[in-house]
Amino acid sequence: MDGPRCVECGVGLPPSAGRGRPRRYCSRGCQARAYRRRQDRGRTAPARRRPAARGGDRAVTRDELVRVAVRLADADGLDAVSMRAVSHHAGLSTDAVYRWVRNRDDLLAAMAEQVLGTERAGDGAGRTPRERLERLARAEWSLYRRHPWLLAVLAKTRPPTGPAVLALVDGAVDVLTGVGYDPPDAFAGYLALSGFVQGMALLHVAERAERDAGGAAWGSWSTRTFARLERTGRTAERPWLAAAGAVPADPDRELERWFEFGLARLLDGVLP
Repeated sequence: MDGPRCVECGVGLPPSAGRGRPRRYCSRGCQARAYRRRQDRGRTAPARRRPAARGGDRAVTRDELVRVAVRLADADGLDAVSMRAVSHHAGLSTDAVYRWVRNRDDLLAAMAEQVLGTERAGDGAGRTPRERLERLARAEWSLYRRHPWLLAVLAKTRPPTGPAVLALVDGAVDVLTGVGYDPPDAFAGYLALSGFVQGMALLHVAERAERDAGGAAWGSWSTRTFARLERTGRTAERPWLAAAGAVPADPDRELERWFEFGLARLLDGVLP
């Protein structure tokens, strides 16, 4: 194909509008990778070109196309999932992609359905209501950690409403109606639980984005920040700051501890 291509992955770029500097990258993911490579290996390090799709890699079903998009989002984030990029990685023309999905929103909904449909937490049969809600919350938490892009697809006022997404709600609502809540309050209880999970997952996504963009490691950032706060006297009347400064700054371990602490207190309040 003639025309400009992403200098990082080789995907074709749209024609320049003739204003400003021409685009060099197809997505923020590619731009971030190029930035990290320059930081780590010097500005002259060669770009990591993606090989063109081979005949054996061609997506021949809608599920295979969606699987390609999921892999792309897992590797490079949701910004990398354009119809053009997905068609390139699937070995298809863009027109062929549009025969399977109406638009990008339809593709994102299909990606959520595929991930949720293959990684369901189960119904928790035979467990107590608390154990079932804990299992559902931890399963959703794990989903966002394995697929950070999923948070942006589901954490909105107009999420997709496919069968797998609705089943995610069904599990919590069934537990809460079983302990005496009427359906509207059971749904509100699900929103409180899922909203907590999504809020904590947002911290994980933000930490991953900081690392991908070449930001300071959590340990060095927290050490410098605590030293500055202590130096300026802001810890003197804030015991919690002193306690926070004494905690080992391992982001994954800390996020897991905060999640478990909040989940336990939330369930104490929700369950009779």
